[in-house]
Amino acid sequence: MDLYDILCPYKYNDHLKAHPLSNYNKQDFLFMEGDLVREIFLVAEGRVKIGFYDNEGNEQVIAFLGRGEILGEKALFGESRYKEFAQVVADHTMICKLRLDKARELARDYVPFSLTLTKRFGERMQRLERRLQILLFKDTRQRLVEFLKDLCRDIGTPSRTGVKIMLEITQSDIAALIGSSRKTVSLLFTDLEEAGLVKFYGRKEIYVPDVEKLE
Repeated sequence: MDLYDILCPYKYNDHLKAHPLSNYNKQDFLFMEGDLVREIFLVAEGRVKIGFYDNEGNEQVIAFLGRGEILGEKALFGESRYKEFAQVVADHTMICKLRLDKARELARDYVPFSLTLTKRFGERMQRLERRLQILLFKDTRQRLVEFLKDLCRDIGTPSRTGVKIMLEITQSDIAALIGSSRKTVSLLFTDLEEAGLVKFYGRKEIYVPDVEKLE
């Protein structure tokens, strides 16, 4: 979401003067489960992990959000407390904060903001529904392939020879997202690399030569 595009430049710059972007580092929390919703957050740069802790105290990851993603928007649909936690996973993550009362005012009085917010909320619900279907009906290898396809579509950089993906998450994080273990994900990545379907450059860059072949 580009607030500069949704709001006029004057309003956006005026907001930043009064509320400068906040800088967070890896492991910092934006909010915890059960906290009262007082603000909504926009990721300007970096990466944020959304999740919750189950009854045994294990961390369950729901999503990783990057530039342009919004957090806490469910408050505009009646949620008064956060049902998940939000934790920064990349140093120097920049967050734009918007007070809940101001966000409600914008959603009520400024149509472009309201429409964009509703569209984003719907898109996220569709992604979560798709992820649930994948978890229920596909094996681990297929779940990893679907995850890679989504990365190619959402954050990949296309070129004439394939798609480059810059990751700010670990194999353990990927395992949590697809309902598997880090060891299994590592073995599957090795299989995909030996088959020529993916290539790795260091720990943070994945290259997919042919997305259709991967599918």
